[in-house]
Amino acid sequence: MLTITTSWDDGHVLDLKVAELLTRHGMAGTFYVPRTAPRPVMPASALRQLASAFEIGGHTLNHVNLSRARPEVAEAEIAGCRKWLEDMTGTSPRAFCPPGGKFDRTTLGMVARAGYTSMRTVELLSCVAPARRAGIGVMATTLQAYPHPAGGYLRNIARRGAWRNLGLYLSVRPERQCWTSSLRRLAAAAGRWGGYFHLWGHSWEVEECGMWGQLESAFELLGSLAGGARFLNNSEICENR
Repeated sequence: MLTITTSWDDGHVLDLKVAELLTRHGMAGTFYVPRTAPRPVMPASALRQLASAFEIGGHTLNHVNLSRARPEVAEAEIAGCRKWLEDMTGTSPRAFCPPGGKFDRTTLGMVARAGYTSMRTVELLSCVAPARRAGIGVMATTLQAYPHPAGGYLRNIARRGAWRNLGLYLSVRPERQCWTSSLRRLAAAAGRWGGYFHLWGHSWEVEECGMWGQLESAFELLGSLAGGARFLNNSEICENR
């Protein structure tokens, strides 16, 4: 059975609009929230509202590039974010995402020590199950809600050495101007190749690129697959693979 998940980074106030669309189409999602970020983050009341219906994950306290941070700073950012989210929402976050997908070989151990059970990366064009590393589930993504040029996908593959994803790229040939068309083909391919489809993005980016109509079309398409698919949040997939 096809497994579908979504995730949304940065804790922007427009995440509530994404959540409304997800609810309308019967879909699940994980929202990765920092305490501060370059763009305004949602107030405490909105965060608690979001946490009442969706999974909230850690995104460091201050949207830090973990690959450049000193080890003690990185550890404090990762663990501190989980504690802050616990205090704010009354839940114990299980999912973590490093800002910008930036992390190094020591990050996984810090994420596990902080109490998270999963970590989402920004690897694209993947439809395989999360890998188990350092005691946590590490998950890639299939498609970003963003009009990437062809070269963007190829660079993503090359930077991460994710050559297995090249086959999916060549099979689907994602389109820059119509990523929702790519979504339809990628979801079909995910059902054939690995069984996992993961859409991710930023609500502020959807706003800046005028993509709310496209996003709702994407959710409508994915929601229509409910008869042959299951909808899970990120940590559920990593813990129950």
